[in-house]
Amino acid sequence: MPEASDWLAIARSKDPDDVREQILTGYKAGKPFTPYEPTIPLPVPLGDVLDFGCGLGRNFPYLRRVAERVSGFDLPPMIERCRAVPQAEGISLFDDWDAAKTTRFDLIIASLVLQHIDPAMTSVRLEDFARMAPYVYLLSRVESDFQTNVFEDIRAAGRFEPGECVGVDHDPATHQLRVLGRAPFDDVRKLSGSGHFEVLLRSNVFQRA
Repeated sequence: MPEASDWLAIARSKDPDDVREQILTGYKAGKPFTPYEPTIPLPVPLGDVLDFGCGLGRNFPYLRRVAERVSGFDLPPMIERCRAVPQAEGISLFDDWDAAKTTRFDLIIASLVLQHIDPAMTSVRLEDFARMAPYVYLLSRVESDFQTNVFEDIRAAGRFEPGECVGVDHDPATHQLRVLGRAPFDDVRKLSGSGHFEVLLRSNVFQRA
């Protein structure tokens, strides 16, 4: 998904299974469209959580269990589709980033999203994240669609204190994340390739309104 226009085209697809396949590679081959639960501890308690790039609400069932209030953001065509899925009932959905970024959250979830966003836009979003929430949970492939290192992009933003990274992949037995190992953030930001890591980022500029 190298361009926003491609994601817009996917969101407008007539076949919802095509959309789910783009969100979760392997869905059509039998992967259940269920959320990956983080393997690293999240801050508690959680009042308000934003699922950035929520798609069709794959993460909502998990987020409902750990947060009092859940919101989701995505592009307008995807949010239009998301409103129609049962798991979105009671979720506050944003399709206007200017409106979303004025809201304060306890945590922002960015699961398998930043790897698909142009690095220049990633920098802007990271700046916004740091002012919107004290913590960001990131699950991402190391290398973006633009051949940059997503974790180096985070370091370059200069707005977060990162925790230890956890290397993960898909466990075909449980359809959850399988821990492969742990690594310092500074090591991961120097890697290349298709490996996936989780990390909890703590904002160094957040101020609750």
